[in-house]
Amino acid sequence: MEKENKFKLKLEGKAGSRVLGWFRNPAFRSYSGLIFVIIVIFIFMAFRSPNFLTTKNMLNVLRQVSVYGVLATGMAFAMMTGGIDLSVGSIAGVAGIIVARLLVESQVGLFTAVIAALAFGLLSGVINGVTISRTSIPPFIMTLGLQITLRGVAFLLCNGKPIGNLPDYLLNIGLGNFLSIPIPVYFMTFSFIVVGIILSSTSFGRLIYAVGGNYQAAYHSGINAKRVVTLAYTISGLMAALGGVLLAARNASAQPSAGLGFETEAIAACAMGGVAFSGGKGAVMGIFFGTLLMGIINNGMTLMYVSSYWQQVIKGLIIIGSVLYSIYAGRKK
Repeated sequence: MEKENKFKLKLEGKAGSRVLGWFRNPAFRSYSGLIFVIIVIFIFMAFRSPNFLTTKNMLNVLRQVSVYGVLATGMAFAMMTGGIDLSVGSIAGVAGIIVARLLVESQVGLFTAVIAALAFGLLSGVINGVTISRTSIPPFIMTLGLQITLRGVAFLLCNGKPIGNLPDYLLNIGLGNFLSIPIPVYFMTFSFIVVGIILSSTSFGRLIYAVGGNYQAAYHSGINAKRVVTLAYTISGLMAALGGVLLAARNASAQPSAGLGFETEAIAACAMGGVAFSGGKGAVMGIFFGTLLMGIINNGMTLMYVSSYWQQVIKGLIIIGSVLYSIYAGRKK
């Protein structure tokens, strides 16, 4: 009996040390503020609106943030290398228009249309990555220029008018459910899982952190830093295109203004999740919580009938507060 008790205590001690180690992990501290804010909002909304904690509403929140989440997973690669990608919203908009036009006007299959949209996102990311890594142009300027250019392309492709009458099999991707869970949520979950595996369990993920942490040191240690940066922006463009396909399916139309401002939501989700603007830091779980918080804030204020003007003010203040707390918690020993 004594041996069994000692063995149980030993196991409990190991489990306890793992839990403590998880809480002390710098990655967890970087997004611990988010968890605190989410808990506070959940408690507050539980008293203010009985519809907030319902299963239907929670699934609705996840459906709404699915596009932001997909874009944020791509944005994380750019930010972790010390850059930023302001073109993701425009890439998403053009990708949605490409799918819509191919399906409605060219009568091609869904698979071909989606591949064409993803190829466009891939090409846009390559253009960003190659230009940034091979020249001295700052990522902010390069991606801002591509953002403006592609927004004009979006209006040209659809003559400034929405493209409707999308086939049901595309609409089902954005509006349908599988096992009572919205289909876009599966795409978002898959994106987070794949990106999490890449960043935590592959050599490329370690290179992303190395280049973002110290570009010159990574370069002089033999790492092909230019290729890493190019691949980071390529992934960002690819994920933006996937988000654009989901957005067109969810809106039941492809609009030239689709994705407008989505880059700010993706950046906010990453920043609140502990992804450092200087690069080299970030965790997928933090990005997920950042994305979730954006959806909860929007949904909660809508249920409370808060004016859309005040929603922007409150959301901005919560973002600033969450990021400041995450920075403080991440630095505290």
